[in-house]
Amino acid sequence: MDRITSDESWLINHFKYVDSITIVDKNGKIVVQHRYNPRFSKEVNLKENKWCLNRNILEVIPSLDPENSTLLKVLKTGKVVYKEKQVMWDHEGRKLVSTNINFPILSRGNIIGVVELSRDITHIESDAAMSENISIDFTEDYKTHEAKYGLDDIITVSPIMLAIKDKIKAIANSLSSVLVHGDTGTGKELIVQSIHNESYRKYKPFIPLNCASVPESLFEGILFGSAKGAFTGAIDRKGIFQAANKGTVYLDEINLMPLNLQAKLLRVIQEKEILPLGKTKPVGINVRIIASTNTEPTEAIKNGELRDDLFYRLNAISFEIPTLKQRIEDIPLLISHFINKYNLVLGKHVKSVNNDVLSLFLSHDWPGNVRELEHLIESAINVATDEVIHAENLPIYLSEAKTSVLNNIPLNSQENSLKETMARVEKNLISEAINKAGKNMAKAARLLQIPRSTLQYKIERYKLSG
Repeated sequence: MDRITSDESWLINHFKYVDSITIVDKNGKIVVQHRYNPRFSKEVNLKENKWCLNRNILEVIPSLDPENSTLLKVLKTGKVVYKEKQVMWDHEGRKLVSTNINFPILSRGNIIGVVELSRDITHIESDAAMSENISIDFTEDYKTHEAKYGLDDIITVSPIMLAIKDKIKAIANSLSSVLVHGDTGTGKELIVQSIHNESYRKYKPFIPLNCASVPESLFEGILFGSAKGAFTGAIDRKGIFQAANKGTVYLDEINLMPLNLQAKLLRVIQEKEILPLGKTKPVGINVRIIASTNTEPTEAIKNGELRDDLFYRLNAISFEIPTLKQRIEDIPLLISHFINKYNLVLGKHVKSVNNDVLSLFLSHDWPGNVRELEHLIESAINVATDEVIHAENLPIYLSEAKTSVLNNIPLNSQENSLKETMARVEKNLISEAINKAGKNMAKAARLLQIPRSTLQYKIERYKLSG
């Protein structure tokens, strides 16, 4: 590792009380880790320092991704990045909150690594959270948040998803609220951010809030803000609706919001105004609300999790996001996308999956949807030894599925193209569903979890008898 080429002593002085120094190489792999965090014992710190060496930063801190990791951001941009408060969870599930500064290491004008100096402030936030006299400003993290995904990031050839993209274009500038429903891992936030970025609000704030992660006692203040004196220690503070004025608020897992607050949210939608805690005069807002659930909304209503009047109000425009099983024609595209993504992150040069793996992916049930596919590709690239992902590179939990699927692949399958393999597997799956359904097309479509119109298109494409 070359020496730092410029005098960064002012940074060291700024971080007089650093308790961690991390250096990564140009591929994001940790080459130096020196942690002496007083929150942990000397033994724990030494063990952590040893374990982290030669591991990618995203493996050490799995809650990060290439977009929000400050280290990887510096690798990409070559610019110094300062983060006043970064919240993350490490590989053992421990919450870490740090203040950190990252700067590039240069050699002959090229970025060969990044140095991060950080100070752990987890205990400061924890002490504040335990005190009834101190409130937490959840809007701070959102002040610079922006929606990074748009329509071009929706990778698809699926008729269902193409129709969703067309619908996003049609409703983007509407004033109506939106309700998005889809299983975990289907990409709801991708759809939500695309709606925001396709609209005239794209240059205004986009603030997401996961309703499952907010303590009930803090919820109202986070949403609507508070006035000085509203409760002991309260100060004038904006809630996320005021912080997002003229932009979009995304309420994820809306069915986990307390019912009394759902009633107040309904009033916000109807009256377009909020009442901060401790104030008597409402404040007008101009915010579009998009909400989502990962359970069927009607089931959430039946279970008493979602108010029916709020559902009807939010459901003015609705999107149901298909599972990956309902859009298997997108799997080759998504494979290619994730291979490219993790090649960059992990410094690998994988080009494709082999036909055995593609056949397995096309027949897999995908309970974790697109997110599961992404994690599988990431895992496989980590252990791949050549330019192709093989079945033995996949996680062990797929072993039973591997045996089942691969035993049905002809011995000469390696001579076929990926396109031919995909077509053969898809054709077999459709034929099997039609036979199981007794040639009842509606029932066959339900078995395949695809719209009947899509099934009819595929029957004609493969010249199957319906």
